[in-house]
Amino acid sequence: MSKKQLNRYVLTDELYALLKQQILSHVMPAGEKINIDKLARELGVSNIPIRESLFRLASEGFVTIIPFKGMFVAEMSLKDINEIFEIRTQLEELAIRKAAPRITKERLQQILQELERANEAAAEENSEEKENEIRQMNEGLHGTLLLYADNFNLQQMVSSLIERIHRYLNLHHYKIDLEAEKAEHRSIVNHLLAYNTEGAVTAMRQHLHNSYERLVANFN
Repeated sequence: MSKKQLNRYVLTDELYALLKQQILSHVMPAGEKINIDKLARELGVSNIPIRESLFRLASEGFVTIIPFKGMFVAEMSLKDINEIFEIRTQLEELAIRKAAPRITKERLQQILQELERANEAAAEENSEEKENEIRQMNEGLHGTLLLYADNFNLQQMVSSLIERIHRYLNLHHYKIDLEAEKAEHRSIVNHLLAYNTEGAVTAMRQHLHNSYERLVANFN
């Protein structure tokens, strides 16, 4: 690979991260047509890496490509939420089954300790800090399960779905029920500590169902 090609790949990765963040934070609102020429001028780059970044975002569900019309920031809808959680539930069940024989007791106990520290800090946090807390909690449990599942494609798919959910949370200033989230996480971890994989799977299903219900209540 030439230095020129390498620089292009690095630039595309940077633009991809920037554009994704703008979509997640609604700087680029849902349904907006994406003007590639305008973006190129604003960012001081050529159209090619921007187009490559947008195709990558389209593969993850953040951008919609309509033939003969162009590229648009993906719309947001109840149907989209339903589909995301339907897929995520199946994939996270697979992640638990794969991770359960591999995950260490020490790591599970560490997750519980992190939840306890979050409890102590929660009362003093504002809404933005609580959103960050939810992200850290998700990384602590869901991220750990995906890591120990030892399946890169599974990790990529579920991580992308979680990011799409955060797009909804950012839009509607989601009222986070931290205590419910923490209790559900504890239940999953405690089942894993007891070597009860089926109990952990059931607890995960319930957690995702409750998360779905909380999100839909805010979306409607």
